[in-house]
Amino acid sequence: MAEYDADQLSAGFRARNMLAGYVGRGGRPKAVAPTIPLMATEKQYGWFPVTVDNRERQIAVITNLRLIVGEEYALWQFTGVRAIPGEWSVELNVRGREAPLILSGPWVPWMSVVLCSELYGTAWPPGSLPAPRRRQVAVCPGRRGG
Repeated sequence: MAEYDADQLSAGFRARNMLAGYVGRGGRPKAVAPTIPLMATEKQYGWFPVTVDNRERQIAVITNLRLIVGEEYALWQFTGVRAIPGEWSVELNVRGREAPLILSGPWVPWMSVVLCSELYGTAWPPGSLPAPRRRQVAVCPGRRGG
């Protein structure tokens, strides 16, 4: 991810966490002003740079009906969504495509939540949840537990 700066990575991760919480409480992604011609009943959720299959950079557009990233994929074509931990990446299994589609970039974690929300009605793919964060409790010196 050397081509993206820390602020972009941090913003994308925060957006993912906020959207995941919102979807987890029953919310849905919010539409933005479209940057492409939309079909009837289609809503655009965002557009952002991604690296496709670890090769070339493209602009991705995600809607409630399709993902456009060089090629156009109807959301019903996706048969699996798997986050690639630590790489700001997702592996998408696609009907009719031999190899998985791998997207990476600072907004890919957010896009993954949008995709799962549309495909599964949840923030995460079935059978997977992010690892819980451990909270550290500060202990005051001189104070005893009891």
